[in-house]
Amino acid sequence: MNVLIIEDEPNAARQLMEMIALYRPSTSFAPVIDSLDAASAYLNTDHTIDLIFLDIHLSDGHAFDLFENGAINHPVIFSTAYDHYAIRAFEVNSLDYLLKPISEERLQKAIDKFENQRALQQQDYLTPAYLERIQKLLAVSTHYKETLLIPYRDRLLPLQIKDFAWFEIRNSVVSGTMLDGTVHILEERSLDELAKYIYPSQFYRANRQFLINRAALKEVHQYFNGKLLLKIHPEPKEKIIVSREKTRHFKTWVTA
Repeated sequence: MNVLIIEDEPNAARQLMEMIALYRPSTSFAPVIDSLDAASAYLNTDHTIDLIFLDIHLSDGHAFDLFENGAINHPVIFSTAYDHYAIRAFEVNSLDYLLKPISEERLQKAIDKFENQRALQQQDYLTPAYLERIQKLLAVSTHYKETLLIPYRDRLLPLQIKDFAWFEIRNSVVSGTMLDGTVHILEERSLDELAKYIYPSQFYRANRQFLINRAALKEVHQYFNGKLLLKIHPEPKEKIIVSREKTRHFKTWVTA
């Protein structure tokens, strides 16, 4: 099996490659590609590729552009942190849709599906019944929380996640500021831990320090060297800067 991974996060690409190789040791890997332009150029040349693992959000745009310009005519498995593109992913005839962090079990099932399809040469996966089943599976398998239990004196307060304007980490302490300005200290040890179970369509990891709520975003300003300055309410003490590398990714999230 010849595999191409299109992913702009080196750690994610390396981890995915290791998981695939562990399950199918005979797999051959093409060089990892980290942008739409490079992917389009590579796919328009003569390469033997059996299966593509494709992240939806890349540094220079949206992976669906590759389908719109006809660059992709190979079986595709999406690997992404975003669940709200699932139906569109299957509309472009992808094989599967893996939500990050990807479990070994889900990856193995996706590879098995590819191998079964290749063996049976079945292409008709887009029946209404199949799409409906995928929607139900995603609803069951995605365990995002609606509520956080916040320590307060001698008790725990159940607070709605959607009511937080942003979360930040400072000196290894994670705190959350609510839309009304109230600040709470969380039990979570990192923003990575927190981000695993809150809706990625609602909250965005602006940088290492801040995870922001879409509802709190008021303005986006051009900043130095192609960066973005985010204005949210309530306003934090520190500026929230999106790096130049993430600006397109951020804009795609905002308009999704």
